[in-house]
Amino acid sequence: MYLIFDIGGTSTKVGIIDNEKIIEKFSELRKDSLEEFVNFLDNEILRCKEKYNIKGIGFSSPGTVDSVTGNIGGISALDYIHTFNFAKHLQDKHNLPVAIENDANCAALAQLYFDNPKEKLIAFFIIGSGIGGAIIKDGKLMKGRRLETGEFGYMLLKNEDGQYTNMSQLSTMPNVVRRLKEKHNIEEKPHIVLEKYFEKEEPYYSEVNSMFEYLCMGIYNIQYSLDPEIIYIGGGISQSESFIEELNNRLKQGIFADADVNIKAATFHNDNNIYGAYANLLNTIKEGKKLCTQ
Repeated sequence: MYLIFDIGGTSTKVGIIDNEKIIEKFSELRKDSLEEFVNFLDNEILRCKEKYNIKGIGFSSPGTVDSVTGNIGGISALDYIHTFNFAKHLQDKHNLPVAIENDANCAALAQLYFDNPKEKLIAFFIIGSGIGGAIIKDGKLMKGRRLETGEFGYMLLKNEDGQYTNMSQLSTMPNVVRRLKEKHNIEEKPHIVLEKYFEKEEPYYSEVNSMFEYLCMGIYNIQYSLDPEIIYIGGGISQSESFIEELNNRLKQGIFADADVNIKAATFHNDNNIYGAYANLLNTIKEGKKLCTQ
């Protein structure tokens, strides 16, 4: 059995995988400090080791993850994960194989491992607290010089005030919720906001409509830049059939139709990260690798 942590901006999901299926899963709200976070991971490892025969630990993490050392660069909603190599610390402390990879890369690895897609060039567009992404070419995950291949969330677009803003801040439901609070003093959960969009209720409709426009701009640019055969949409929102249908319809209208984009929801939706971290861990164990900062 394998213990998997999917670290997110608002919570961390914990999963136990046996025979390539999740047999236990729960979420823990984000911790306020590095000490609390590491203690939570440590306690969960101890709990699961007592309950199961744990053969390894896998992490899906935001940020620019160096899967060789375990260090996390870049930026994310969790500032403290960039200050301490918790993956190697836990590897050394518990004497178990540990593997860590970027969350969007994990989403791609899950699709690759479980579905063995026939397409040669595939893009992954992951929608969560921000926008993540990954690229698979000829069955392999692409990684560039700075380990940031596919970081589509950094794509610059102009906001309604004409200021350059990255796509993560413009095209996710948590940021729509934030704007509703700032501009209209409305506090509502993301799924309710989406429902009100489909009911064409203002100001929800206008704010979500802008989100879809920015999503289409980003995906249009990805299609023309990379020309992938398919773009998988991942993250929790990919579970919403109405969301995927609306996005697909919008991409077939106006200038966006010129790109002839082929989108599809990721197979495991928000669990793609867990399954991908598992696939990455299996490969790490198979190759006999250990996190090493030397």
